[in-house]
Amino acid sequence: MLPVNAQANNTQTKKAGDIVVTIKPLYSLVAQLSEGITQPVLLMKQMPSAHHYNMRPSDRRLLANAGVIIWIGPQLESYLDKTIQQQDAMIISAMQADGLKLLERRAKNDDQHSAEHSAHDHHGHFDPHIWLSAHNAIAISKHITGQLISHDPENADRYKKNLQQVSDKISRLAAEIRAGLKNRQQPFITYHDAFQYFEKENKLRYIDSINFNEEAGTSLKHLRHIKAEIKQKQIQCLLYQPPEPDIIKTLTADSTIKAVALDPLGLHVKNDENAWFEIMQGIAESFKHCLGNG
Repeated sequence: MLPVNAQANNTQTKKAGDIVVTIKPLYSLVAQLSEGITQPVLLMKQMPSAHHYNMRPSDRRLLANAGVIIWIGPQLESYLDKTIQQQDAMIISAMQADGLKLLERRAKNDDQHSAEHSAHDHHGHFDPHIWLSAHNAIAISKHITGQLISHDPENADRYKKNLQQVSDKISRLAAEIRAGLKNRQQPFITYHDAFQYFEKENKLRYIDSINFNEEAGTSLKHLRHIKAEIKQKQIQCLLYQPPEPDIIKTLTADSTIKAVALDPLGLHVKNDENAWFEIMQGIAESFKHCLGNG
């Protein structure tokens, strides 16, 4: 059971630090699922990438004192894998949720092999940006709720009520986003292939990515291929994750292509508890603007 004062009732807030969540969109779901029960703590408050993060001593203390640690998994927060394994806490990985629609990582010039698999398959080949799908967000919320109830059965009814409210809210937003994205067949490319869950759920026309591997960078051969695709397929939309890579200016300098930023981690979202919803709304608006129907 989560640490709790024996005198506290079910609606009393527990001390901060019982639940630590790694990234903002996941924290947002956890905060709403645990509303009225406990206040989770966000580990990575501001970072341009969830793949790289320099942990401070205060972060390590936060994890060491946590009763529950919730993360996507080593596929995303690889820097945390060893540290997580050393903690005496309940570890909840979103990648282990039942009912996830997982998509394989894509390789250069090939988006024909992305496929849905069960959450029990080997996860190493899968794109870890799973929260960018409303379907997956609901599956993750169900998984987290079940795990929290197993450790805190006294608050089971409140967790279940919160889960229903969160699931309904996610479904409503997903319907609004689908209705608002009208120019679906307008082709687009991305700098980093991090948005395919959103793209496939909303049936958008992805063509290619400039960079599939943050560690390796982009080859000159692939860059030439991208430039040829932009010209041949008359691509007018290029999406990237802040901060803006230098190569974006190179690609847009002598072309009419529009470069628009997407914020999948909620770097600019101020309300952490509503972050997942603001992130998804923001991505939808950016797509609409870039594709020419917003």
